[in-house]
Amino acid sequence: MRAVTDLPLAAGFGISTPEQAGVVAKMADGVVVGSALVRLIGTHPSDAQVESFARELRQGMDRRGMDQ
Repeated sequence: MRAVTDLPLAAGFGISTPEQAGVVAKMADGVVVGSALVRLIGTHPSDAQVESFARELRQGMDRRGMDQ
C-alpha cells in the first residue's frame, strides 16, 4: 500500500495481544483493535481493566523499534 499512497495506513484484524500490536505497528501507522476491546468491555466493565489492556497494547507497539 505504501507504494500507491502517501496517506497514513492503519491495519488490524484479530489484534488482541501486545505482541500482535507490535508486529502490525512495524508496518502501519495505526493499529486497529476492535473485537478484543469489545469482548473485554463485555466481560470486565471496569475502566481500570480496559485502560490496562490499552496500555499493554501501546507498550507492544512502542517495543516495535527494539526488535528491528
